[in-house]
Amino acid sequence: MKIVLGTHTLTGYPRSLDGPPPTAEARRNLFGWLRRHGFDGIEIGSWWLDVCRVPVEDVASVRDELADYGLELAGFNLLRKNVAHPAVADENARGIRHAVTTAKRVGSRFVSISFSLAGATVGVPEDRVRGTRESPGSSRDASDADYERTAALLREVARDAAEADVAIAVELHHCSLADTSASLIRLLEVAGEPNLTANPDLGNPQWGYSVPEEQWHAAIARLAPRIGRVWHVKNIQRIYVPDIDRSFFVQAPLGEGEIDYRWAMANVLASGFDGYISIEGAGPGDVLTVAARGKTYLDDLIADVRAGVGLGVQ
Repeated sequence: MKIVLGTHTLTGYPRSLDGPPPTAEARRNLFGWLRRHGFDGIEIGSWWLDVCRVPVEDVASVRDELADYGLELAGFNLLRKNVAHPAVADENARGIRHAVTTAKRVGSRFVSISFSLAGATVGVPEDRVRGTRESPGSSRDASDADYERTAALLREVARDAAEADVAIAVELHHCSLADTSASLIRLLEVAGEPNLTANPDLGNPQWGYSVPEEQWHAAIARLAPRIGRVWHVKNIQRIYVPDIDRSFFVQAPLGEGEIDYRWAMANVLASGFDGYISIEGAGPGDVLTVAARGKTYLDDLIADVRAGVGLGVQ
């Protein structure tokens, strides 16, 4: 089991969403910090370094910088890559293909894909894509054709990735046709390739609607046997306002939000998972300090669960 940091949450360090990619100096400072705090590597988020567009050589340079610190470039996290909506389908499909080719060439172990739809694509403001009665791009609204189209792309890239033993993971994600355990499993089964796996990020369905369509413990119980090489972890606290039927959210450290990761970890380890855990949403405030606390928490939690100090598996 290896624990890595998902870089897309570091949009303010060492870059902003609208700024240039991190410089080599900024990256190296970060990598030294990761090494000092015991991380095994990073998962590159496409908002931090756009692996869907940049030349393979740029990503190889980052891999080599990581190796200087004894760290891995474990994999890629491709965000908001809906391939069913005609306004973005072709561009997103090209980006996914490029990222998979890059992963093969630089030796990354996995590519995780969120098929979520950006609210702006359908005219929904960013502050309305979480915690409301509607969820653009959701499985509720997805057609059979949407599943077939997405599965066809998944089948293609999974077969390509298999040549280099790269796993393709579909992320459980709000605003996507894989926003519940049932819809994610449906997509995997329609695509039907052995190196296609689930990445059950339990935080995402918690904020997909004002009231979650599926509880986190049900989702992990169903998806734990389907996790392959990567599992995203983050935690949140949901605040529901019944008068307006809307929820608001506060990021929380891993051990302090609504998701009980001790219970979740017991289920995941019982399924035989031994891949990469990516700390994706570190929490509020100083994200690096909270991420370091998350790493310590996970180390202790894994040891506890292996020693039988868990809450059981259901």
